[in-house]
Amino acid sequence: MLASAAHAPIQAFGRIEPGQWQLRALDNSAPVRRLCVADAYDLVQLRHPGAACSRFVLANEPQTATVHYTCAGAGYGRTTIRVETPQLVRIESQGLANQSPFQVTLEGRRLGKCEPEHAAR
Repeated sequence: MLASAAHAPIQAFGRIEPGQWQLRALDNSAPVRRLCVADAYDLVQLRHPGAACSRFVLANEPQTATVHYTCAGAGYGRTTIRVETPQLVRIESQGLANQSPFQVTLEGRRLGKCEPEHAAR
């Protein structure tokens, strides 16, 4: 992939509606979580929220995107997001966070507009 292709807009992310989202692990291994998504990139670094990470786009297709990211001193991850509809996504993420490996498959559903009490979650 050319370096310029890594900076192109991610097609699938343009289909994801901002707002309040519910994330549920498909194997029920984690509690259901709510997240205010302002930008689809909020769904890429779920195990490294708010960390300043470098990102490299591995796949950029109309319904699917794969992003590899590295957070200096905090770990790394590889996340694939498949957009089923603008309100329904499947997220597969794996990597290393807090010196421990992680792997998770989530279903994300848009619930509506962001609620102030959930904005920090």
